Amino acid sequence: MRSWREQLEVAVGGVQLRAMHRAAAVAAGLRAQRTADGIAYAHRAGGKRATPLACIHGFGGDKETWLLMAALVPRARGVALIDLPGHGASADVPEHAATIRHHAEAALRVLDRAGIDRAIVCGNSMGGGVALRLAASHPDRVAGLVLVASIGRDIHDGPARAWIGGDNPLIPGERDVEKFMQIVLERPPPVGKAVIRHVIMERVRAAPRLHKLFRGFVLAGEHADGVPRDVRRIDQRALVIHGEQDRIISKRVGEDLVAALPRGELVVMRGVGHAPQLEAPRATARLVEAFARRVDRD
Repeated sequence: MRSWREQLEVAVGGVQLRAMHRAAAVAAGLRAQRTADGIAYAHRAGGKRATPLACIHGFGGDKETWLLMAALVPRARGVALIDLPGHGASADVPEHAATIRHHAEAALRVLDRAGIDRAIVCGNSMGGGVALRLAASHPDRVAGLVLVASIGRDIHDGPARAWIGGDNPLIPGERDVEKFMQIVLERPPPVGKAVIRHVIMERVRAAPRLHKLFRGFVLAGEHADGVPRDVRRIDQRALVIHGEQDRIISKRVGEDLVAALPRGELVVMRGVGHAPQLEAPRATARLVEAFARRVDRD
């Protein structure tokens, strides 16, 4: 049972987080929207010459994990931040509809709704797997890939399967808040500790739903439902960004992706953990924008 001081800190963090989200959305020029089937997203239109970004969060996260970075991307570049099914403000889904393929199809519906024909798809962690599936199954919609601390090609038969029946470091219990902070973040984001604690407590409360979503995501690895195992046919430019201190996904996964992708390049960020766009938003935004300009010229 949390003390009243801890409960107060979490409540204050929630107020601060909502205010921060509103301010960052205004700074980024984003408007909250929703598809007909309940997929929440935030969007701003950009100029005709700049390829827009479509940003997909990791497991248990939401579109707001990209807000700080999005506010630092030039306004001439369009941006769409997507809440995957069962995450953030999007409608919940049953376990069988929580696959990488279903997430990719939801992202496509957002692109259609936002009027985006082709995008540079940015994916963090599980979102990187969604980005790879989009590039493999719908190459005409993907102009380039930015894979940020991305899951790899072995996710469906790797160690993550053991997390399903045991302790899952991505789904903390109430006593694991401090431990979760230490595992996920090497460098605290530029927000107060109360905000971070509130976000993690929201994840604690969502544990039953997250366990369901995790099973759907990891176990659906056959054929076109999961992360593509053969990425050699993905010929778009791909920027792989990995934190040197990532304790969730080893940078060896990023190195494997770069070795397999025909046009992959790797940037390792020192002093950064599993969420570069949160821990170092300015540096990440610079990397993404420089890469996006190269895609624009292709």
